[in-house]
Amino acid sequence: MIARALHFLSDLVVMTVALHGLRHAPREGLLARVTPAPEVHSVLLPARRSALQGDLYLPARRGRHGAIVLVPGFAELGKDDPRVAWLGGHLARIGFVVLAPDFPGLRALRADEADVQGMVDSFRYLASLGPRVRPDRVGFMAFSYGAGPTLVAAAEPAIAAQVRFVISLGGYYDLVDVIRFVTTGHFAWQDHRGFIPPSRHARGRFLLANLDLLGAEGDREILGGVARALMAGDLDGAKASSDGLTPWGSALYALLLNEDPERVGSLIAALHPRIRERIAFLSPSRVTEQLRAHLVVIHGLEDDFIPYTESLRLAAALRPEGVHLAVTQFLTHVDVMRPRAGGSASWLVCLRELRRIAQVLRFIVAQRR
Repeated sequence: MIARALHFLSDLVVMTVALHGLRHAPREGLLARVTPAPEVHSVLLPARRSALQGDLYLPARRGRHGAIVLVPGFAELGKDDPRVAWLGGHLARIGFVVLAPDFPGLRALRADEADVQGMVDSFRYLASLGPRVRPDRVGFMAFSYGAGPTLVAAAEPAIAAQVRFVISLGGYYDLVDVIRFVTTGHFAWQDHRGFIPPSRHARGRFLLANLDLLGAEGDREILGGVARALMAGDLDGAKASSDGLTPWGSALYALLLNEDPERVGSLIAALHPRIRERIAFLSPSRVTEQLRAHLVVIHGLEDDFIPYTESLRLAAALRPEGVHLAVTQFLTHVDVMRPRAGGSASWLVCLRELRRIAQVLRFIVAQRR
């Protein structure tokens, strides 16, 4: 009883400091002042397809710890992105062993089958670090478009029974519905529905993520220009750049410039088969029955890259006792924001959300030992 009470108090203190740190990321804050710096080692991970580079963050305190494979979203700097490095160090200070591998697809602003296999290989490597890692406390933490392939990896038969938890921040359930939102701004699930003006940047990134599947070099060049125009906010430039596309290139272009949510299904059906296969492969909706891990789902209500309804659908597809869910106004996409001021009702909502987030964080920090 005393040991459980001490663990609870310890988790509460760590949780409070962690919340404070998240609000000020990626600057070093209170946690850096009260905990020793972790050890950081560059490692080469044995992988089935090709070796992966990674950074391993080890807590200063010896002994076995819970462990996390850290998967960013689309990040051109990969493990060297300052936000990834900050989070790896932050989690290690809390008490996790953290592995941040470099996934080539995510660095190239796309995800593919090779990345999923790399995630499986990274998990097996991390779980094998016996003197420092508790093999029954190993899981994933994934962000944004990296969360989908991470859930697919966690359901792979080779590791599904060993994965203790998956933390999804701003992730998704089915890519078809994400594409509908990215292109038209509409989202709906049960009684949750709405419209957020589409993010041209997100549309450009989706286009870049699939260019490698187009066989014609001319299509890749033209649509690469369209993607860059979209990401720069130049919609007129994007619309003026489609001359010379093949039928497959035109089909992808038509999907990305479409604004009618009812047409999305037929436009996806007209895409190159390899693009349709990738959309299906990277959709966690097809693997939820194989997932054995606890699922921690956190999503921002005003996310304009992936709608919060995707996380609601993901949570609803799994057994309730294995899901820890927090949908909150305190996040945009995966960035922490200040709550809006606005009277007692607003503060009551904030308090309820803080309580929900605290419950989720309490589960996370409890996995560190």
